[in-house]
Amino acid sequence: MKMRGSLSLLYGAATYAALSCALLANGSVRARETRSEAIAFNIPGGSLQAALTAFAGQSGLQLIYAPENVAGRAASAVREKLPARVALDRLIKGTGLHIRQVNERVIVLERYGTRPGTGGLTVSGEADAASQTAAPIPDSIAASGVGTERSAPDPMTARDEEIVVTGSRIRGAASPSPRTTATRQALEDAGITDMAGFSRILLQNFTGGQNPGVAGGGDQGGQNNINNSATLNLRGLGPDATLTLINGHRLAYDALNQGIDISTIPLAAIERVEVVADGASALYGSDAVGGVANIVLRRDYSGAQVSARYGASTDGGNSQQQYTGVTGARWNSGGVMVAADYTHSSPITAADRSYTRHLDESQMLLLRNSQFSAVVAGHQRLAEGVTFEIDAQVAARRSRKATAFFVTRDAYTDGLVNRPRVRTWALTPVVRIELPSQWTASLEFTRSVSKTDILSHRFTAGVDSPGRLTYENHLTNIEGSAEGPLVHLPGGDARLAIGAGYRKFGLDIDVSQIVGGASVTTRDASEKRNSRFAYGELAVPIVGPANRSSGFYDLHLSAAVRYERYEGIDEVATPKFGIVYAPHRDVTFKASWGRSFKIPTLNQINQVQAGSLLPASLFAPQPSPGLPAGATVLLLGGGNPDLRAERATTWTATFELRPSFIPDLEITATYFDVDYRQRIASPVTSVLSSLGNPAFADFITFNPSAQQIEAIIAGLPEGLSNQSGGPFDPAGVGAIIDTSLRNTARERARGLDISALYRAALGEEDTLTLTAAASYLDADRKLSAGQAPLERSGVIFTPPHWRVRGGLNWERANTQVAASLNYAGGVVDNRFVVPAAIGTFTTLDLSAGFRSTAQAGLLRNVDLRVSALNILNEKPDVIRTSDPAAIPFDSTNQSSIGRFVSLAVTKSW
Repeated sequence: MKMRGSLSLLYGAATYAALSCALLANGSVRARETRSEAIAFNIPGGSLQAALTAFAGQSGLQLIYAPENVAGRAASAVREKLPARVALDRLIKGTGLHIRQVNERVIVLERYGTRPGTGGLTVSGEADAASQTAAPIPDSIAASGVGTERSAPDPMTARDEEIVVTGSRIRGAASPSPRTTATRQALEDAGITDMAGFSRILLQNFTGGQNPGVAGGGDQGGQNNINNSATLNLRGLGPDATLTLINGHRLAYDALNQGIDISTIPLAAIERVEVVADGASALYGSDAVGGVANIVLRRDYSGAQVSARYGASTDGGNSQQQYTGVTGARWNSGGVMVAADYTHSSPITAADRSYTRHLDESQMLLLRNSQFSAVVAGHQRLAEGVTFEIDAQVAARRSRKATAFFVTRDAYTDGLVNRPRVRTWALTPVVRIELPSQWTASLEFTRSVSKTDILSHRFTAGVDSPGRLTYENHLTNIEGSAEGPLVHLPGGDARLAIGAGYRKFGLDIDVSQIVGGASVTTRDASEKRNSRFAYGELAVPIVGPANRSSGFYDLHLSAAVRYERYEGIDEVATPKFGIVYAPHRDVTFKASWGRSFKIPTLNQINQVQAGSLLPASLFAPQPSPGLPAGATVLLLGGGNPDLRAERATTWTATFELRPSFIPDLEITATYFDVDYRQRIASPVTSVLSSLGNPAFADFITFNPSAQQIEAIIAGLPEGLSNQSGGPFDPAGVGAIIDTSLRNTARERARGLDISALYRAALGEEDTLTLTAAASYLDADRKLSAGQAPLERSGVIFTPPHWRVRGGLNWERANTQVAASLNYAGGVVDNRFVVPAAIGTFTTLDLSAGFRSTAQAGLLRNVDLRVSALNILNEKPDVIRTSDPAAIPFDSTNQSSIGRFVSLAVTKSW
């Protein structure tokens, strides 16, 4: 079978033949094909040496490695039916080793960037025991030329050799940006059951914005849960400033504010999630300001698995049922994976929690929710060097949200009851072609639609005024790209990635009222935009395995640029530069600098312009000279068709340490800085005090003419709302305040991410993994020039300055236990004259998995998992509210779920 990917190209034909013949001469029998047949592995965790020996015996493959590279290292247990390559990836995950497959039967394991000829090797497998010591690795095998060990991609499946790691479009490139990777197995071990759960434990993510945990009703700092979707919000810059990809391609936006709903992807369909919390518009285009997240699907799953889970909050509510199935097959020329998931959860109401029992019991803190989702991922070799891939997904969700306007009357008397219904689908076919001179090309097409239909019932004194809001986001994307080596340098091959494409996206909005059983449309809008783009990325290895010297173990430079032209909005060119420098094999320094951007959301452009007439007596302080008695003020607000792209300058500096004298220890620290300019916002923060505030002078017109006023009113789609208490008189308008959206705001976000991981073998059977991570964020925002900056971290309804997560994972034979401690720092409630502190939120999670030891029968390959999240039942701090019916806690940072206990049973074939 022909090996693909840049790694296999490093081996010469003579080396293949010589090493293969030598191993065959030792009496080895033919191994099973690692890229086609799934094997039922039963490898206990503990010593890596023992695990590799067991792997070789069960797979029929031969492993070659230096003894010092595995001595004292630990391996995770693998007890699953998997392709051999996938199983081996799991065994060596986090060990600093990577795979070099010599042929279909022989695999070399070594540390990233190993020097040529570094001593004796060990052979595990079917070779004669007398030949356990082999010759040094030939130069052509040892030399990687793909970057430092810290920056090289995590081990992947054989199919993944063609997948570029998030943060670069070049195969094998050393990305200068920090990357966080979470595997499906690690999430399941921690008791996480869906992608919304992943978003809550990702330290760089803020769970405000559009997310299920944001409580309905009341003032939550402008945060609101519209349709129960889950979106990533890196650095708290907004869901629309985080780009989320599936297998490297875009999806249709979910909400009005351009987030991507990650909850529609079943966790069972995911191989891993890669998050680059760094500006990446030079690589991926608009929205990648806070960073980019890439959800990588499983492609080579063989077998079948079904699971059922039940859980509930011990304080009441949030009763969950989840049923999941995944199946797949792998053959010589391709493979397919199908996963489906159904989840139902009951609401948490105010009556379920002690700190909200003063509210009406119909008030919901967490929505009622039912969701079905399915994913298909497949690939097929059509001809030599031509591969077809396809990703498809579909999801449907129904929710119910009740908000009571008063503490003495329920939502069905005076309140709002919304019933969102969400339907999404996406289809992405891809053709990949191997070109001469080790180049590859791909052509992909994506069509994706996300539709939300909200049936709304507004009750006043028991009288229902029903209405409907429907918005549909749709996306069509066509992209062609190519990647390959340009020239061979002493440090390795300089490689280039280029691409171009076309993207069409749109938003359809329909707002209607139901009167007498008939639907009356009050707003019908459709906004569409096209963009054309081209990009290039260059990776240049200055120092690599062939020319290392003291103080220069690795040195890689990278540069990227992307040009996009959005019809009717803007055109933007964004560069990015990076460096990866390793003075020693144990230490790496990385730095990146670039520009990123985000185009205005279609809702921001197409928002209805509204006008209200108010009495001037409401405004204080008055301007000097003051407005005449009886004067009125015309207040304008809404969208703006003249909005342009938001732009940001980002840079990061990263330090990575993997000391060879402490195997399996990894330490990473990253400083980040985001200078986000021309942010779209309403520039007037306090309307009633704006007339006497010189900071708002650019947005106020005093003594306007009658012609100005009449022209403005004529342009209001819904006419003038006269709230002055008297008849409208243009001559009596003393001022116009325009709060319409503008590119006036500037936001700064800077901070530090720190993480550490240590894995140890406790004897032959036990493996212990310790993790610790912390993230510090300092952010502020100016809505316009001349205004004082507003805190965007450490205050209520914004991310806390500090978030910390520590974990412990212990594996032994058929048992796995994990404990996680989560800490969210306190914030300040600055909404009142006297600020008040809101306390920290600390939770402890426990999860334990057990596998049946039965070798036959119904209990064979049955797993049991028990989880208790927030086992100490931490409750949110109560906050002050000006409205008695408002939610009395900061739901963007502190959860109302409380202690949540669940039991899951999984059966595999």
